[in-house]
Amino acid sequence: MAKNINQFSEFSDIHFAPGVSTARKTIFWWLPLLYLLISDAFYLRTYDSAQVKITLIQMGGISLIGLWLSLLLLEGRRAFRKEDFVFLSPFFVYLVYVIISFVHAPYKGPSVDDFVRYSLYMSVSLMVIREFTVNAIERLTKILIITAYIAVVYGFIQWLDINFFPPKNIGSGIDPFIWRGAFGSRIFSTYGNPNFFGNFLVLILPIIVSQYLKTKSVYLLPLVLLDLFCLYYTETKGAWLGFGISSCIFIIIYVYFLMREKFQANKLKFIGIALSIPLMAVLLVGYFAYKRWTSVSFRVATWLSTWEIVETHPFLGTGVGGFKVLYPAVRRPIIFHIEGKHNTETDHAENEHLEQWMDNGIVGFGLYLWLIAFVTVVGLRGLNSLVKNLKGSRPPPVAYDLLGYITALLGMLAHNFVDVSMRFVSSGVYLGLLPGIIINLARGHALWELHYKDEKPDLSADKSGASPSYNGFLWMLRISALALLCYACFLIIGEFSKLQGPRNLYMVGGDVLQWWIGWIVLLSVVVFLGYAFAKIILKGVSLSVPAAIILMLLPLYYFWGWFKADVYHNMAIAFSKQGKWEDAITYYRKVNRHNPYFIMPYYFTGNVFNDRFNMTKQYRPEWGDKNEVARDDFERAMEAYEQAREIAPNYVQMHHQVGLLYMKMHDYLSRQGKTREAQEFLDKALARFNLYENLDPVFPYNYYRRAQIHIVRKELEKAEQEYLKHLKAGKCYREKEKHMHESPEAYTNLANVRFVMGKTREAMEAYQRALELDPNFEPARRNYEALKQKYGVHPVKLAPTASPAERDFTGVNILKVETSK
Repeated sequence: MAKNINQFSEFSDIHFAPGVSTARKTIFWWLPLLYLLISDAFYLRTYDSAQVKITLIQMGGISLIGLWLSLLLLEGRRAFRKEDFVFLSPFFVYLVYVIISFVHAPYKGPSVDDFVRYSLYMSVSLMVIREFTVNAIERLTKILIITAYIAVVYGFIQWLDINFFPPKNIGSGIDPFIWRGAFGSRIFSTYGNPNFFGNFLVLILPIIVSQYLKTKSVYLLPLVLLDLFCLYYTETKGAWLGFGISSCIFIIIYVYFLMREKFQANKLKFIGIALSIPLMAVLLVGYFAYKRWTSVSFRVATWLSTWEIVETHPFLGTGVGGFKVLYPAVRRPIIFHIEGKHNTETDHAENEHLEQWMDNGIVGFGLYLWLIAFVTVVGLRGLNSLVKNLKGSRPPPVAYDLLGYITALLGMLAHNFVDVSMRFVSSGVYLGLLPGIIINLARGHALWELHYKDEKPDLSADKSGASPSYNGFLWMLRISALALLCYACFLIIGEFSKLQGPRNLYMVGGDVLQWWIGWIVLLSVVVFLGYAFAKIILKGVSLSVPAAIILMLLPLYYFWGWFKADVYHNMAIAFSKQGKWEDAITYYRKVNRHNPYFIMPYYFTGNVFNDRFNMTKQYRPEWGDKNEVARDDFERAMEAYEQAREIAPNYVQMHHQVGLLYMKMHDYLSRQGKTREAQEFLDKALARFNLYENLDPVFPYNYYRRAQIHIVRKELEKAEQEYLKHLKAGKCYREKEKHMHESPEAYTNLANVRFVMGKTREAMEAYQRALELDPNFEPARRNYEALKQKYGVHPVKLAPTASPAERDFTGVNILKVETSK
């Protein structure tokens, strides 16, 4: 096994190009610190509490690639050799296919996020394999242990807060942050979600245990216990299964490779012990699943729908990151019953491997499996080579490292057969890190070490004797790069100051604590990276290095805009809740200026104009008006909805909202006496409601509003059929069990229409059914009493020849319920 290069005598006289050591040392520190920050950071002023993790992988990952690219450029011809690609090829090929997958994605805007993530994950693998020495990996492992300690200690604090302190709406607790108790009795630590926290606990546990076996450090025992404690109280069934499988893998690898003689003598005993843990995990999960079956039903329904998407493009896939855009067209109705909501998104497939197939097709999925198989085989072969000649002696320390990291990778992959964690940054980043570490440890060297071994110094990058014109141009680039670097640092610090606001605005303890932590982390990162890049710029003698750093600053600052956008989105929603529509619109527009692919602000902007519906034409640039053209709220709302539709054609309830907008336009034109134009908008509204029914056949108000259109057009039979269609769950064609969409509203609406049609007996029966469901439902009770007084308990059906105008509707309001929401 390789030692640190500085400990090798044959490397003592190596001549490194200027700046190489600085770049490599910075990578050795920044990569593990970045993983600590991604795992443990959260920021509650953004709309998504995990947005800071996304920003860290985007900006931190881009800066990491900037450092590595600078290093490769400084090393010149020593960057790669042909034989390197034996170990790098699975990562390079998968990275190339991710790029191809993104190019043919149908909606590239929403795919940018996943494309950037998977590109960065593979870049991390390549970086660790090529650059990290034994000492660097040892430091990385220690920082991961610190990361785990931070996460589990805060998770334990949350458990204490939940069990021994009053709920948030009653009093304060030991958890100082505003999200305390967000998941009831479940803990979620710094991850913002119990499932993501559970995935981290599953993957980090074998690394902790293997480090204990390696070092016998008593400081690791509390960490093991806290990990198991927190894992249980996440109440995450998928993580429990992952733990069972991970434990089984750990025991089998440990006894087979590190206790081979004992294993040969007691095979059945060790195998029985290994299998007993996943069996107990399955029983535990089965017990909790029986108590709360909805999570199982949700996953199965989501998998079936995902498979329908797979079938549309099985060979090449639908493109990376396309799930949340494509899924609404195949979502099963049972999802709406489970969630009890209709304006929610499902972002991922609840199975990473199935979503890999959906994204990348058989070709890309095959490459993904090749990468996993390659890493596993190389890791196990490396472990075998380390222990095959032990003859009873203690295994070398690196054997324990390999044991922990191989198990961590396989346990994480097993967990994500039933979970979505790897699609989120906090867990997904380990898809890049773990394989890189395994390949590196199994080989025994960083690739760059082998490049310098037994070779003469490469002076091709040494420009000390360069011409004055070359040096002059180099200094021009250096000064430009330094100026732009300082300007970017100044911009980020200044804009963060505005996002944070002054300290005296924060009164609650948790908010104050986060204000200070936010500033300390941001300033530390900016100063550290700014100083490192400045040193590389000044030391490096290649023209390409300052040019590469200048180019790096463009995407770096672009993704800083995404972070600002998420803060602005949180502020816009707060203004919307307060009814401050103009402020809300202003901030929604700010969001999309910084992140044009954020779908929700377009949709919310459309809803704001839809709700307000001011038809006075006026020119207001702050509302999106351009070129001095005056517009009304109908036009502004339609523009916002169409912008959302361009990015995601079936985004949540967009089609239903557009249908409502068309109905409002009908009412407006009708009041203007423009009957024919008004009818055209009813046709458009029906078309949108019909489209939305295909996406969500459960939503009752879609049926009610179509019925309302038919009532306006005097098409009472069609209105009656709309209510019956909803009640009989006619479009829930994928559900195995027959069921009804019964509600007091639906029966009251049906009764109102039947009364107008002359079906008085049927109307009273429908009112009675509404009152059986809710005896206090006022519209049904009032209308039922009015009909009882007029016709008695058993009314005779009115003559079918009687027109609505000839009937007495005293006390009966047929549109009351339709307009109630």
